Amino acid sequence: MHDPAERNVVMLWLRAVRLRCPRCGEGKLFVGWFHMHERCVHCDLKFERSPGYFLGSTYFNYGQTALTTTVLFVVLQFGCGLPKDWIVGPLVVYCIVWPLFWFRYARALWMAMDCFFDSTDFDSDDDVDPEAEG
Repeated sequence: MHDPAERNVVMLWLRAVRLRCPRCGEGKLFVGWFHMHERCVHCDLKFERSPGYFLGSTYFNYGQTALTTTVLFVVLQFGCGLPKDWIVGPLVVYCIVWPLFWFRYARALWMAMDCFFDSTDFDSDDDVDPEAEG
């Protein structure tokens, strides 16, 4: 159905940035800001592979927020010479607002990474036991 050999890291990253299905690149991942479709409307890929599947995306979100906060602090304090008292307040606000914005992209990147490393090409996404089909 979908040739996994056609997918590469760049293509999957571009699909994630566009918030599209990692398998087909057509279906949108999100209905609203925080609500995901259950399945891709184009290829029927089940997005939440198992309970707790998106827990890994929180590491993407946290890591990106921590990294950018650290870089911003260092640049603003040591590069621009701003006092720490001026920097901390805006960075606290950033640490609250940015993860809310980045939430969708963290999930999309998590799915893209999973799609890249999953050798089954997500073919068994219907919670069907292959041994039970006989």
